[in-house]
Amino acid sequence: MLGVVSALPFAPLHVTAQTCSCAAVPLLGSMQAASPNNGQWFFATTYEFHDVSDLVAGSSSIPDQTGRDRTSNAFVVEGSRGITEKWSLSTLASAVDHDRQVGSTRVSASGLGDAILLAKYAPKSISLYSDTALSFGFGGRVPLGEDNASRQGVVLAEDMQPSTGAFGGMIWAYWAKAMNDSGGARFYATASYTDNGKNDRNYQFGNETVATFGGAYQSQTPWGFDVALSYRTAERDQRNSVDIPNTGGDWLDLTAAVQYRLTESLGLSAAAKIPIRRDLHDQLQFTSKYAIRVSLSYVFGSRE
Repeated sequence: MLGVVSALPFAPLHVTAQTCSCAAVPLLGSMQAASPNNGQWFFATTYEFHDVSDLVAGSSSIPDQTGRDRTSNAFVVEGSRGITEKWSLSTLASAVDHDRQVGSTRVSASGLGDAILLAKYAPKSISLYSDTALSFGFGGRVPLGEDNASRQGVVLAEDMQPSTGAFGGMIWAYWAKAMNDSGGARFYATASYTDNGKNDRNYQFGNETVATFGGAYQSQTPWGFDVALSYRTAERDQRNSVDIPNTGGDWLDLTAAVQYRLTESLGLSAAAKIPIRRDLHDQLQFTSKYAIRVSLSYVFGSRE
């Protein structure tokens, strides 16, 4: 991803990787890395699918005898606006559908998820005069949808709710190094920390730290490619400030993405994420088996 958008950015899915958790189902990439030029706009619309049916104890996969099937779908709209040479604002909003089936019993919940607001400061960007990009961001998460959905009079578990129902704060950093004169090949790293607040039922998703390292290549053709390793660690969830068993842990995931640039301003990208290693707390947890993502991104405005 270009540190400053001078054309349509290749949109690798490596930034703030789990800050919009959509009730404990992490998004592949909650916000693109683009830091638009002054007066420039960047938009992306994304569909994301998660299969959350892996049963794990510690770092071991456990055969599931329950016939449980859990999936989540998310539709995400995000945008960034360059407001000065070095400052930009980004926002993201989501709609989520959770579906869980155990045997013949099926439960689903859908609605608006959470929103993210992020201010970014980019003291350095990749250009004719610099081979390094550096950005910092800070902001927060705002609950938009319901977090008390119920079925037959029973409130669903927090990980089935469309929204977390809680405000949160985050910090974020991005670094990239161009490996050729055109800046089309680069290595990058990102890091973020999310401090999750409590909802009205005094439930708090565990605070998260995410670190990503990857490489991206935009060829002279319309095709671009990205591969990244992401490490995520999450504290245990809490209710009434008491740790909840079988929550939290550590994840190492591999994400591969490809983009086709339809025009100088419009691009289509697809990505897939698979787990490399999980080390989860306590006896049993269900977690992501794989995730896929399709995104359409558009940039317009000043290209200073």
